[in-house]
Amino acid sequence: MRLLLVCPRFPDSLWNFSGIHDLVDVQSSQSPIGLATIAALTPPGFEIELADENVEPLVFDRPCDVVAISCFNVQWARAAEIAREFRRRGKLVAVGGPYPTLCPDKFEGFADVVFVGECEYAWPRFCRTLLEGGKPLPVYDQPRGTVRLTDSPVPRFDLLPSGKYLYYYVQTTRGCPFQCEFCDIIITDGRVPRVKSVEQVLAEVEAVHRAGGEYISFSDANFIANPRFAARLLQALREFGEREGFPIRFSAELTLNVVQFPHILEGLRDANFESLFIGIESPRTSSLLETKKEQNTRGSILENIRKVQSYNLVVIAGMIVGFDSDDLGIFQDTFDFLQEAGIPFTTAGVLFAIEHTPLYARLEREGRLLGHDPTTVQVHGRADLNFTPRQMTAEELLRGYNWMIRSLYRYDHYGERLVRALREFRPPSDTARRASRRISLRLLGVTARILRHFLLTRDRTRRRFFLRTVWRTMREGPTMQKLIVALSFMTVHKHFHEYVRRTHGEPETAGRVSPYAGCEAARREVPAEPALLAGVSG
Repeated sequence: MRLLLVCPRFPDSLWNFSGIHDLVDVQSSQSPIGLATIAALTPPGFEIELADENVEPLVFDRPCDVVAISCFNVQWARAAEIAREFRRRGKLVAVGGPYPTLCPDKFEGFADVVFVGECEYAWPRFCRTLLEGGKPLPVYDQPRGTVRLTDSPVPRFDLLPSGKYLYYYVQTTRGCPFQCEFCDIIITDGRVPRVKSVEQVLAEVEAVHRAGGEYISFSDANFIANPRFAARLLQALREFGEREGFPIRFSAELTLNVVQFPHILEGLRDANFESLFIGIESPRTSSLLETKKEQNTRGSILENIRKVQSYNLVVIAGMIVGFDSDDLGIFQDTFDFLQEAGIPFTTAGVLFAIEHTPLYARLEREGRLLGHDPTTVQVHGRADLNFTPRQMTAEELLRGYNWMIRSLYRYDHYGERLVRALREFRPPSDTARRASRRISLRLLGVTARILRHFLLTRDRTRRRFFLRTVWRTMREGPTMQKLIVALSFMTVHKHFHEYVRRTHGEPETAGRVSPYAGCEAARREVPAEPALLAGVSG
C-alpha cells in the first residue's frame, strides 16, 4: 500500500524566511517534523513518500492509495484544497496535526479521517486497519496528555531532501505548566510537561547530523518546562558537540524564568545554542497580568534579558499589542522597550483570539468577537484582528501596529538593536571557539552571496546598514562569534525588511515616534463602530 505524506504550503510570514532562501541556498525554512514522525510510526506494509510543498510543487497524479496531510491553522486553506483534490481522484484522505486537533469540525466534508490529538498510538491502529482490509474510523481522538513520549520514535529525517531546509525541528517535551490566556498549547498538549529520554533526543540529533543538518530548532513550547530534564539534556548535547566538533547550532523556545537557573543558561551556551525565542508579549505589567503571563512579572524584564544575553545568547521576542490594558501609548512603549533591550528579531503582532483558548471564550462571553475569514489568518507579522479592542478603535490599533512593525524593521533601528544585544556578549567559550572553526565550501558560498547582497548594491541604505553594524559590533570587543552572529541576523533582516514592505509599507519612511505621540493615551472606553470593523481580520 502506498502512503503519501503531505505538508501544505505555508503562507508568507515573518517566520518563513523566504526572503533569504536564495542567499543561504535552501528551499524552505523548517522541516516537517510531524510528518517525519508519522513516517516512523508507520508499520511495514506501506511504501512511504513525503511531499513538502514548501520544497517542491505537489504532483496530484502521483501513484498513492492513502494521503495524510498535517497542518497548522495558517495552512488550513491550502490543506482543504489539497484534500479535496486528492479525494476527487479517489484517494483516502486523512488529516492531523495542531489545527485538526484544535478544530476538528473545520475538516468535515473534505477529509475521510481526522486525527485529533497526538498520533503515537492512533496512527499505527489506523494503518493496521487498512492493512487488514477494514474500514477506518472517521475520527481518531487521543485524549490530551496521555501519550508517553518515550513511545515516540526517531523521526524519518532520511525521507526529507538533504540540503533543502534552513533548520530541522527536534522535540524534547510536550505541555507547558503556565496558563497564558491567548495560548493554544495548553489546549492541545496539556499543562503537565511530558519528556522524552535524553537518549531519545540524542538519537534524533545524531539522525539530523547524518542527514546533513547544521541547525536544529527545538520545537518545544517551553524547552525548560522540566528544568531538571533540560539540564541533563544540555549536558548530553555538550558532550555530543565535543565528540563531533560542534557541527550543529541550536535554538529553542522557553520562558523568561530561565534566569532563575544559571546552570541552564551555562548549559545552553556550552552546548552551542545561538538564540532563544522568549514570549515577552508586553513591556507593561498590567498587560502581562491580564493575560496570566505572571512569570514575566518577577523582577525587571530588561535586567532578565541582559542576563540571558550575557551568556552569548541572542533573545528573540514574541510581542503582542491589543490587550485590554493597552492604550494608544502601547506602540511607542513596545518600540522603545525593544530598542533598549536589544532584541533584533521580534514576531510582534496584533493579539488574536485562537479558537478554544481561554481568551476566545472570554471575548465570546463579552460579545466582542468579530467574524473573520480563516483562510486569511497568518498572525505573526500581520494585523489579523478578530475582536473589538477595549481602549482604542480597530482603526487606531491597526494604524499604530503598522507604524510599529515598519519602524522596528527599518535598517538603522534593527541595526541598533543587534549591536545592543551583542554588547552584552562575554568572551567566547571553548564551545564557541571550536564551533567557529568549522568552515565548509557551502559556508564560503553562502558568505559570498551575503557580501554580494549587502555590498554590491546601488542601495546605499542597505550597504551603510551592513558596514555600520559590522564596524560597531567589532569595535566593542571583536570576536569571531560576534561577527558570525551579526552576519546571521543581518542576513535574516533581508527577509523581514522585504516582508514588512510588501505587507505594511516601506519601513524606511517610519520614524521613531508613534503617530499617536501627543495624543491622550489614558485608558478609556472607545465604542467600536461596526462599519469600521467589518472585514478587519483580513
